[in-house]
Amino acid sequence: MTEHRRAKRAARSVPLLAAAVCCALAAPVAAQDEDEAEPEPGWTNETELSLALTGGNSIARTLGFGNILQYAGESSRLQLRLNGLRSRTAVDPFLLAAPGIRFPLTGAPDDPAVALVEPGSEPEAEHYELTGRYDTEISERFFWNAGGSWDRNREAGILSRYSTFGGLGNVWSDREALRLSTTYAVSFTNRREETDDPEKDARFAGARLGLDYRSRVNDAVIHDGIVAANVNLGTPSDYSLNATTALSVSLSRHLALRLSLQLLYENDPAQEDVAVIARAAVVDPDGVPGSGDELFETVADGGTTIALGTEQVRRDRLDTIFRTALVIGF
Repeated sequence: MTEHRRAKRAARSVPLLAAAVCCALAAPVAAQDEDEAEPEPGWTNETELSLALTGGNSIARTLGFGNILQYAGESSRLQLRLNGLRSRTAVDPFLLAAPGIRFPLTGAPDDPAVALVEPGSEPEAEHYELTGRYDTEISERFFWNAGGSWDRNREAGILSRYSTFGGLGNVWSDREALRLSTTYAVSFTNRREETDDPEKDARFAGARLGLDYRSRVNDAVIHDGIVAANVNLGTPSDYSLNATTALSVSLSRHLALRLSLQLLYENDPAQEDVAVIARAAVVDPDGVPGSGDELFETVADGGTTIALGTEQVRRDRLDTIFRTALVIGF
C-alpha cells in the first residue's frame, strides 16, 4: 500500500520537477545579448513582503518574508538569503453541551443547552530557510566558495536541517544582460525530522551542485533563479533539490513586483504517523440477536468507523510555493 502510494506520488512529482528545472536552465538562453557596464562594488539589499488575510466564514492569515543581502567586491562576493512563510487557518467551531446533563449510555440528550465554541486558529504551513555563501575569484571564469544553510519545513516533516559546504565554481557569463554560474561542492548535513526514521542517516557527507542565473529581459523586467541539489554520498537515493525561479517587474527605483515559484523536492521524504481505520457493519450469523456470535465485517461505505491503530507512511516528495510579493531594494 505504502509503496504504491509513493509510486503514484513520484509519477506526479517528477514530471513537474523536470519541467521546472528545464525552464530554469533554458531561461538564461533567451536573455538579451548586450554588453553593459558592470555594477560598482558595494552592498545591496532586497526585501520582499507578502500578506494575505481573509475574514468571516473563512479566517486565514498567510505571511511571507524574504531578504537578500549581498556584497559584491572586486574579486569576491558575500550573499545572505532568508525566506519565511507562515500560514494560520481557523479551527472549525463546534457546539458544546452544557455541563451537568445526564443521558443513557446508548442514547443522546434531548434538546440540550449548548454554547458555541470557536477555538481560534492554528498553524497550517510553516517554512523557513537561511543560506549564506562566500565566493572568491580564482580567475576570470573560476572561483571557490564556502557557506552554510538551515531550513525548517514542518509540513514536510523537517524540524531542522543544517548543512555546510565548500567547493569550486564556474562563471559562464558575467554581463548585465546575463549572469550564469555553476558550483560543485562537498557538504555535511545534520537533520532532525518529526518522526525518527531508521532507514535514513541523520548526519551524512554529501555532494552539492548549484546553479545561479540572472537575465535582464528589458529595462523593467528581470528573470532570475537558483537551483541547489544535495546528495547523500552514502545513500545516493537520499537527495534533495531546492529550485526557485522568479520574475521581477520594476515599479520605481526602489520598488518592484516579484512573482516566484519554489520547488522543494525530497527523493526520500520524511515519514508521518497516520491513523488506520475500518468501516464495519455488525453481522449476526445465526440471526439471533444477543446470542454472542455477532461480529464486525468491513464495508466500503457506511457502517461504524473503528480505529485500528497507526502506521507510518512517506510524505509527498514535492512541495511547491508560489509567491507574489512587493520588493523593496536599495
